[in-house]
Amino acid sequence: MALFFSSPSSCSSLLPISTNTPPRIIPRNNNKLFFKPLTCSISNSTKSNPIYSSSYKLQHIVTEFKSLSEPIDRVKRLLHYATLLPRFNELGRVSSNKVTGCTVQVWLDVRMDEFGRMRFLADSDSEIMKGFCSCLIWLLDGEFPEDVLKFNMEDLEVLNIGSYGRANSRVNTWNSVLISMKKRTQLLVENDLPSLCLLH
Repeated sequence: MALFFSSPSSCSSLLPISTNTPPRIIPRNNNKLFFKPLTCSISNSTKSNPIYSSSYKLQHIVTEFKSLSEPIDRVKRLLHYATLLPRFNELGRVSSNKVTGCTVQVWLDVRMDEFGRMRFLADSDSEIMKGFCSCLIWLLDGEFPEDVLKFNMEDLEVLNIGSYGRANSRVNTWNSVLISMKKRTQLLVENDLPSLCLLH
């Protein structure tokens, strides 16, 4: 089952985490860019093919955060994205699903679907990190393994928020999540396994 989004406004999603359709950008008078709320609807299609590549979606995120000049605005946007993170099964909060190298707790479920596309779920005890994970999942969920493996963090520095030290800490944690996504994807490819999550 795949989620699709259409306008107008019974759903306040700014970033369509569960779909590959990027949010539309609406210019405002203050020259900042905001995403128009999208309405959620459900399709019975089991095959979810990304309409846009991860690099195309990346440009949407970069454009959005560059339009937010104040760190507090970027924090608020990430906190909003945290509310859009798909629900993570509490039974999956086990040590085998933990992401190492993080300053906060992060759990990651990585699997490959029947069409050879990567599927990701994540959770964290930090709301800001949930927002980061939402962005990563929207970018990479539904992509083929080769597209996940070639993705890098260099263009996402614009999402850095807070003071220098805290921003670096968050970036390091976020980078650890991406590294874990890529490593587990590589293992699935090498071992031809459907999942690296012990519990569904």
